[in-house]
Amino acid sequence: MTNVATGSPAQGGLVQSARGLLLTREAGVFGALLALCIVFAIASPVFLTGQNILNLLRQISLLGVLAIGATYVLIISEVDLSVGSLYGFAGMVGGLLIVSGVPEVAAILITLTLGLAIGAMNGAITVAGRIPSFITTLGTLYLIRGATLVMSNGMPVSLPHGQGAAPILTALAQGSLIGNLSNQVLVLIVVAALGFFLLHKTTFGFHIFAVGGNDRAARIVGVPVSRTKIIAFAIAGLLASFAGIINFGFLENVQPVTGIGLELDVIAAVIIGGTRLGGGEGSIPGTLLGVLLIGVVRNGLILLGVTPFWQTTLIGAVVLTAALIGGLTSKK
Repeated sequence: MTNVATGSPAQGGLVQSARGLLLTREAGVFGALLALCIVFAIASPVFLTGQNILNLLRQISLLGVLAIGATYVLIISEVDLSVGSLYGFAGMVGGLLIVSGVPEVAAILITLTLGLAIGAMNGAITVAGRIPSFITTLGTLYLIRGATLVMSNGMPVSLPHGQGAAPILTALAQGSLIGNLSNQVLVLIVVAALGFFLLHKTTFGFHIFAVGGNDRAARIVGVPVSRTKIIAFAIAGLLASFAGIINFGFLENVQPVTGIGLELDVIAAVIIGGTRLGGGEGSIPGTLLGVLLIGVVRNGLILLGVTPFWQTTLIGAVVLTAALIGGLTSKK
C-alpha cells in the first residue's frame, strides 16, 4: 500500500508538475505582473476600469506583434536592432503608395514583401558574411532610417481626410469587431496563436531552439542552421512591417522618425518574458507577458502622473531585474 503521508504516485507527479511550473520564468513574470496590477489598482481607481483595460490592450498590441517576431531571432542567439526603423519605414512606404494612387491591397502586399525581404537580407548577411547580427542590424537600422527620410524628404505623410483612401487598413486598425475591443488586439491574438504554433508545435520551431542551444551540434544532426536563421530574421521583418502599416492605418499619418528607439522596447519585452540573450530558451506566452508587463508599468505610471523620464528609468530597472532573475533561474 502507498503510505498516506507520501500520497499516491499520481499526486506526487502533480506536485512535481506544479513545482516545475512555479519555477518557470513565465510564472515569475506573471507573479510580478499580478503584483504590479494590485499596486496600481490600489493607487488609482481608474486602473481596473473596463475602458482603461481596453486602452491598455490596444496600446500594447503592436509592440506585441513586433516582440513575437523578435522572439524567434533572440532564441537563435541573434538580435535585430532594425525592427524599429523597419516599423517606421513600412508605414512610410505604405502611406506613400496609397497616397500616390496604388490600390490599397497592392500597397499593403508590397510593404509586407519589402519587410520580409529586408528581414531575410539581415539573416543572409549575418550568415554568409559571418558578421555578428548586432553589427548587421545596426547597419540596416541606419540604412532604413535614412531611406525613410530620403523618400519622405523629412516630411510626414497623411491619408486624405474623409476620402476613404484606405478603407480596409483603417477598418483593421481603428475598428472593433467584438464590442469595444480594438481590432488591433484581435490582430495580436491571431499573430500570437500562429507564432505559438510555429515555434512550439512544428519542426521549424524545434530547429529554432536547436540552433539557439548549440548551432554546431544542430548542424551535425542535420538541422539547416543557415536557412533557419534567415527565416527567423524574415519573420521578424515581416511582423515589423505588418505592425508599421497597421500603425499608419490607425493614425492615418506617419512621421519620418516613427519607430525610433522602439527596438529597445521590443528587446526589453522579450527578455522580460524569459527569452535568454544567449539563445535556446524562450516562449510566445512569456513574450506576451513581458509586453503586458511593460504596458502595465507605463499605463499605471501615467495614471499616477509620473513623468516619462521616470517611466523609462523604472522599465530599465524591470529589465535588469528580469535578466538577473533569469540568470539565477537558469543556474538552478
